[in-house]
Amino acid sequence: MERETRYDIVVVGAGVGGICAALAAARLRRSVLLLEEREEIGGTGVHSAVSLICTFRDKDGRPINNGIHRELFPQAYTSRRGLFDAEEIVPTYDERELKRTYEALLTAEPLITVRTGRKVTGVVTEAGKIVRIAAVSGEGETSSVEGDVFLDATADGHLSAMAGAEFHIGREEDGKLQTATVTFKMTGFDPSKLLNPRITTWGGIRSLRQELTVHYLQLKDEGGTRNPRPSVLCFPYPDGQGILFNSTAVTDVDPTRPETVDAGMKEGTEQALQLAAAVKRHPAFAEAEIECIAPKLGVREGRRIVGDYVLTADDCLHARRFDDMVAACAYSLDIHDPLGGGAKLVKIGDPGYYHIPYRSLVAKGLKNVLLSSRCISGTHEAHSSYRVMSGVSAIGEAAGTAAALAVWSKADDVRDVSAARIRYVLQAGGQFVEGELERVTLG
Repeated sequence: MERETRYDIVVVGAGVGGICAALAAARLRRSVLLLEEREEIGGTGVHSAVSLICTFRDKDGRPINNGIHRELFPQAYTSRRGLFDAEEIVPTYDERELKRTYEALLTAEPLITVRTGRKVTGVVTEAGKIVRIAAVSGEGETSSVEGDVFLDATADGHLSAMAGAEFHIGREEDGKLQTATVTFKMTGFDPSKLLNPRITTWGGIRSLRQELTVHYLQLKDEGGTRNPRPSVLCFPYPDGQGILFNSTAVTDVDPTRPETVDAGMKEGTEQALQLAAAVKRHPAFAEAEIECIAPKLGVREGRRIVGDYVLTADDCLHARRFDDMVAACAYSLDIHDPLGGGAKLVKIGDPGYYHIPYRSLVAKGLKNVLLSSRCISGTHEAHSSYRVMSGVSAIGEAAGTAAALAVWSKADDVRDVSAARIRYVLQAGGQFVEGELERVTLG
């Protein structure tokens, strides 16, 4: 066994939520260990890229995810882009650039230690607290890690579940989860052969989708694919030289059952190859090729850990305000039919965003665990909104800030940290918050 280590804060999961949490805590001068099971950091945004920078503005165009999210996607803040008008530029990113940004931000923080290829295999709890965890490397070496506060930044709530937290999975009526997807990038196409060659605009990409859907539906009529999606969904890369297809749909994938993920990756890859063949029937794509297929299955839903408050669809759609607000989200409810149909988007009511309460980040029954990814406490419907990077980045930043305040104040329970203090620190760092502020000076 390796030598035991101890950190102020231990973050498990190095996707956008875990990275934002680690950055927030380290910038408040707390020592942070960031553990990641994969050999590389990045999470879904890098390894199952969708290209689109999802909505982070209210109905008037004001950013409501304005903290670390701005550091990740500065290009999206240069104008009121992404408002869906035909001539507006589609706000997208290149996953390779995002990974470089992640690495640069983490490297700049001397109090962050990153360990990849480390799977958490054991959790020791005492009196409602995680005391230590065991992590195993790919070479079979085991390390024991202690911390004051543990952050569950796994997309599927693995750490909290191992600690005995209550959780739900799937929709309430039958446990079915949203479909998973395998995304892929195509290059080498000729925009001049499209009805609207300006594919980096909303008008151009919508036109492209319609043109490609004709060929996709022909493939379906021929029995050439099992893909249940009714149409083609794709987005341009920022340089306009690539198209990211987020247009496969795999049912019955449950990330808590690895065999379904493996089978889903195989099925999704077959669907991707079938779709690419259909796309190449269009004259503009006759010479196009698949440049890459995402190395990881894009799983939209897993465990939802039960917290002190369960965020609901009504809370989201009616733009509910909470006294313990620590984050906000403007993205629509976006449920990909668990049975394989299309996606259903329902916009957030005025003013176009809702509050995420601190209580939804606190795992019920645990005193030193905070949720800092899509595994926060919410319903199946609410989860379909905040699961995207804009929402999860805000959740992660809030959780990391709360963890640092808990360590600084020597709180016995993360619930002893006031939302007003968390908001004060978040606002000082540039994040959007609403509600009373309680001044705090960290030593």
